[in-house]
Amino acid sequence: MRSDASSARVVVKIGTSSLISAGAPDPAKLSTLADAVLRLHRDGRRPVLLASGAIALGTARVPPSARQSPASRQLAAAVGQGMLFEAFRRTLAERGLTAAQVLLTPLDVTCPEHGESVRAVLETCLGAGLVPVVNENDTVMVRNNDVLAALLAAALGAERLVLLTDVPGLYESDPRRDTDARRIPEVRALTPEIERLAGAAAGGVGTGGMAAKLCAAWIATLAGVPTVIAGADAEDAVVRAVRGADVGTLVHARARDKRPDLRRLWHALSAPPAARLRGGPDVPRLVADGAPLTAGHLHGLGEPFAADDVVDVLGPDGRVVARGRTGVGAAQLDGAAADLTVIHHTQYISLLEE
Repeated sequence: MRSDASSARVVVKIGTSSLISAGAPDPAKLSTLADAVLRLHRDGRRPVLLASGAIALGTARVPPSARQSPASRQLAAAVGQGMLFEAFRRTLAERGLTAAQVLLTPLDVTCPEHGESVRAVLETCLGAGLVPVVNENDTVMVRNNDVLAALLAAALGAERLVLLTDVPGLYESDPRRDTDARRIPEVRALTPEIERLAGAAAGGVGTGGMAAKLCAAWIATLAGVPTVIAGADAEDAVVRAVRGADVGTLVHARARDKRPDLRRLWHALSAPPAARLRGGPDVPRLVADGAPLTAGHLHGLGEPFAADDVVDVLGPDGRVVARGRTGVGAAQLDGAAADLTVIHHTQYISLLEE
């Protein structure tokens, strides 16, 4: 048994394709996951499950007249959420475990007024031996569970975040197209170069993909939580990943003197960068000081982006020094007054080596 209660928390996110088959919960996949949860409990760990699949379950059950609505995916989530939780509740109960349904959005975790309540209820659940089964509250807005899992892992000070997917980790090339693709077993620190090397996995019925996994890995590791991206079909994937075995890709946490606040992490890293901006000679200093980045210091590279997009900021040597959410679009940046704030200091994260 582990003596440090905070280090005993682990967050496990499992994607739609790893839970749902033919529009229904897959009993074999659920059983495998529930067995892993039971083994983690016996190890003294307390897992939080982040489960995708509500939209996939509910889609076929939304009335045809509503399927063309802009809110069709939200309606599907409303129909499917109860079905998904019931499948977890029943499967965990067969092993003597009690599931607790928790529906959240990133705002609930990062907003100061709600964040403490979220942490308190999850800690109480875990302390009572319950298994929180969390899902993004897609009835409010469809985002993705990978980022939510990372935010929760950060909020709980988790020992590890495990992102289960249909790809066995990060590869040097796409393993679906390149039979000689080599798995990357370990990443000492996530960087934009590693991110580009890993690329993005093909889409599917979920809302994630490798791009979302990498966003989650940025958030978690910058908050001090090691992250494993692994294939859900790997034997004993969850337990082995949590115990530190060589499964998938382990992304080590980046050591920092002070952890960034969750709201800033979410704003800056919840989406892949849409474009790059070239910074002047003062930009590394401004980033190190946490100052706003203005039009006088940033220049576009001809890559389109809109206000509220995530962008990478390059230093004079061409390396990425920061990533954040811009307050203006490419058209506004061209010819803007030098003192126009392009990226507010609360909207970016420094990626300078520490």
